[in-house]
Amino acid sequence: MVVAESGRVKGEVFAKQLIVNGILEGDCHAEQIQILANGRVKGKVWSNNLSIEPGGKFFGETAELPEKEVVTLTSQAKKEANTASSVSKSSPQPASASDANQVKPAAKPAAKAVKTA
Repeated sequence: MVVAESGRVKGEVFAKQLIVNGILEGDCHAEQIQILANGRVKGKVWSNNLSIEPGGKFFGETAELPEKEVVTLTSQAKKEANTASSVSKSSPQPASASDANQVKPAAKPAAKAVKTA
């Protein structure tokens, strides 16, 4: 990600490489961060490779980027399917227009493979 000289970013940034020549306010997570001569960064920076050119400004704190950041993403449909399975079966829920776009769990268990001689 590049923040150009006329660019301004406010918020949390996640990138593989971050080059700042404008203004960035917020927390940054990147393998490599370069603050160029006109760059201004204010916030916390997580990186294993931070460089600041003469003239560049950094106000904040730094921390080492963890070896591997593992993020588990779960879809909204899976969350809703798990919630729906915990609802009592004696009280059916009315269908809505959004139900058509949702993934439903299989009603029957999967068939077992049988090997014959």
